[in-house]
Amino acid sequence: MSECSIFKYRKALRLIWLLLIVSAIIHYGLFPSIYTADTLKSFYASNSKSIFYAYITLSLIRSIFFLPSTIFVVMGIALYPDQPFLVLLISMTGIFAGATWIYFSAKILKVEQLFSVKNQEKFKRAKAGMQKYGFTIVMAWSFFPPVPTDLICYVAGYAKMNFW
Repeated sequence: MSECSIFKYRKALRLIWLLLIVSAIIHYGLFPSIYTADTLKSFYASNSKSIFYAYITLSLIRSIFFLPSTIFVVMGIALYPDQPFLVLLISMTGIFAGATWIYFSAKILKVEQLFSVKNQEKFKRAKAGMQKYGFTIVMAWSFFPPVPTDLICYVAGYAKMNFW
């Protein structure tokens, strides 16, 4: 991928992201009654099965977008407060499936090409560190909830660290 096409890709993603945010704000401004607690409860009650399947699907594919699992755990707790073990099972399945997919897809994805030259140097240092202290780095990274664990799985796959 050339530097020019990477720039266009980033610019397009930023524009899409901005348009989504602006659209959400406008929708909220035009239809504030849709976002009341009673309306949301009613919507959830009438679509609970679809929401459950969407929650499972999003938990399984969130790693593709390097989204932290913490967001989906909190969402699951809010949606299913009486079923903590179900939320744990879905979350752990999503984390394991996503981490596995990211690890084995590291060479195919070539995400490092999307980053600047400065960040590619960080990728090289991370690869060297993973080859030397991989298990310790993965364990330490995994205990910090706000960061996407999938990113360290990607680096582990990129560095060809032992999967297990």
